[in-house]
Amino acid sequence: MAKTPNDPGKAGIRPELRVLQGGSNQNQIELTRYGFIVFWRGKVVYENGRTKKFKSREDARAFLSHCDAAGKIIH
Repeated sequence: MAKTPNDPGKAGIRPELRVLQGGSNQNQIELTRYGFIVFWRGKVVYENGRTKKFKSREDARAFLSHCDAAGKIIH
């Protein structure tokens, strides 16, 4: 796959990830081939030692909203 100038394929970013929203210090939702993953305030969210995955973008947004309300990553 050829990279375009707008391609987020920087070193260290896996090509199966596509950024849907965000900035480095903001909340982000990314689509992978296995589901959606989230970054809360620039930190990836883990569950049981693995990246926490969500089935839908709405579920991911709701989770990030709960984290914002709590002021921390909730588990």
